Amino acid sequence: MRILDLIDRVVLVIAILALVTMMLLTTVSVIGRYLFSAPIPDDLVMSEFLMVFVVFLPLSVVQAAREHVFVTIFSDWAPNKAKVVMETIGVIVGFVIFTIITTAVWTDFQQAWEVGAYVDGPLELPESPARFVVFFGLALFSVRLLVDAITTLKALADGTALATLSEETRVLEKEIGS
Repeated sequence: MRILDLIDRVVLVIAILALVTMMLLTTVSVIGRYLFSAPIPDDLVMSEFLMVFVVFLPLSVVQAAREHVFVTIFSDWAPNKAKVVMETIGVIVGFVIFTIITTAVWTDFQQAWEVGAYVDGPLELPESPARFVVFFGLALFSVRLLVDAITTLKALADGTALATLSEETRVLEKEIGS
């Protein structure tokens, strides 16, 4: 569990650095375009590749913090155990679906790697690194879903499981606590 948390922190830092790099890349390219008529070649492609880091790497971190969007219109009235059961079913279904997607993305990465796929442009940037990042982010997310499912099932068996707090409850607790 600690290793997974460490990996989560590392990928979060990488995602933040990718976002900052994307911002700087866009700024420098715009300045170069308007002041010197010389934008950064393939800046849009690089931004697309960096977006993969920003979107897919933090998925596991968001799951660990239970910050994904929850639709609670039907579960707000339910007791804690029912909420936990619904969340657990959602996590298990998510694990199955994302494991299938991760396998498909791995196949896509392998194909791009084997054929040497690249984006047509001045720099001819290879596609495989970005495809690997998608795979890695989804694989990490799938592992986090599996860990959460196992942890929650154990807590359900022990009778110690607690449902994720609603956004309203979290906000109220923050306001009351400060």
